[in-house]
Amino acid sequence: MRCKTAIESHLPSPMVVICESHDACRSYLNAQASKNASHRTPVIVAQTPQFWSPPANGVIKINVDASWKIEHHKAGIGVILRDSSGVFAAGHACSVAADSIIEAETLAILEGCSFAIQQGHTRVVIESDSKEAISCLNRSIPRGTWQLYPILCNIRNSCSTFRDCNWSWVPRTANLAADHLAKLAMSRMSLSIWVNRPPSSSVGILNKDGLPCPPIHST
Repeated sequence: MRCKTAIESHLPSPMVVICESHDACRSYLNAQASKNASHRTPVIVAQTPQFWSPPANGVIKINVDASWKIEHHKAGIGVILRDSSGVFAAGHACSVAADSIIEAETLAILEGCSFAIQQGHTRVVIESDSKEAISCLNRSIPRGTWQLYPILCNIRNSCSTFRDCNWSWVPRTANLAADHLAKLAMSRMSLSIWVNRPPSSSVGILNKDGLPCPPIHST
């Protein structure tokens, strides 16, 4: 309005100045509000923890996990076998040499397969909380990490022994019992095997799954 008055000799209109100033201010504030909304910190919705779930009837679920120490290139492996009622069938803890955590997790899957074969099971599902190890098994083995190739081949050969075999990834909250045995293996010098009754230190963890432990048929 000042420019029009100075250049075009228009008389100023206070009402026009007020209205245009008001519109300009409102547009600016709306633009700022939209900008702040786009940069607002996203709200994180808490997810319900997932817990261990029993397999189908006639199937044994094998949960495996590994605990690895880089300074010793040593890993503790834990294996838990449970049936469709959630009853503890057998457990296994041992230590192995491993150069990486992914190698340790893959060896844990192999150990789980071997242990289930020793126990005479033919229909199994294998669960691990290692996404990388499960991913290597689900895709073409030659495309996986070359260091894991021999282990993955041994797992595939072991699985061919079963009448029915599947593997899947689970979150750590659904794999706590195997994680406990893996850590237990790191503190022991020799292999440990439990049949029908779990080690006393893992009873509380197994009970958190809301399933019978020790097994109700044990004497």
